[in-house]
Amino acid sequence: MKFLQKSSLELDDTYVSDQFILNYMNTLEGIDIKLYLYILFLSKKGIEIDKAGISKKLMATEQELNFSLDRLQAEELIVKTSNGFKITDLKEVAINKSYTPKMEPKNNKSQTEQEKKRIAAAAAINESYFQGMMTLMWYSDIELMFKNYCFSEEVMIALFQYCQERKALNRKYVLAVAESWYKGNVKTFEQLEDFLETYDNIQKTKQKIVKALGLNRNISQYEEPFINAWIKEYNYKFDMIEQALKRAVLKGTPSISYVNGILSNWHKKGYTSVKDLENETREFENKKVSNVKINKSAPKTKYQNYEQREYEDLESFYDNI
Repeated sequence: MKFLQKSSLELDDTYVSDQFILNYMNTLEGIDIKLYLYILFLSKKGIEIDKAGISKKLMATEQELNFSLDRLQAEELIVKTSNGFKITDLKEVAINKSYTPKMEPKNNKSQTEQEKKRIAAAAAINESYFQGMMTLMWYSDIELMFKNYCFSEEVMIALFQYCQERKALNRKYVLAVAESWYKGNVKTFEQLEDFLETYDNIQKTKQKIVKALGLNRNISQYEEPFINAWIKEYNYKFDMIEQALKRAVLKGTPSISYVNGILSNWHKKGYTSVKDLENETREFENKKVSNVKINKSAPKTKYQNYEQREYEDLESFYDNI
């Protein structure tokens, strides 16, 4: 496996780009940073080395190394080639992303009102969350999010506030949150409020479900669609979900799939609240009472009138057989 760098310059020192320090380092794991720095050193010398050699040098397992290589590729810091990896020129990336005509506050009369509002939003984000030192990459990302997700200016500002409040104001997290909002059909601030309220409700419901079923794990990605359907599609509140949880536990089958079967059945019946369940139970009990009365009022047959003979000395009866 060989590591190559685009630049043909040979320097005595191992060079680390400011772009890496500013825009990538805070989002990477410790092993990722160690690996990236070592790759820079190897590429400078054109040294060929296998994964076992790198693992030994960095005191990491081969699995940890593979995961780290995947993360560096995901961040586009390295690119896989036929015989190894090539290091991305971060300066070139920054220059290519520096074309941000809509995000740069220019005195241009031809700017639309929308462009002016978006420029103002980017400026507000720069001042509020980056102390006036936001990099060109962020401007480019903001422009692309406006273009691809159609966020309003209020939603864009709220995105950075949301990430800062969670102490995760890094590019990877911001883009992931933006993607989830987009998939939730968020464009306006009102839609965002509804989305976050539903999201918060789902998270709290997950915690209650885990506790009620006695699960020693989190809800899996395969179970999440069930819970989303209960809340978003069926519009069930937790008191309704809790009834299904109780029935699952009492049946001795406390699983998400079993609970989903119960709730799906209720949804098909048109049940929307606990009151509907109570009515069903009441109707069932009334039906049982009616059936008992019918059975008691029915005329007895000769077999029902038959009186069983009583034997006083059963032991002697069996002795004579």
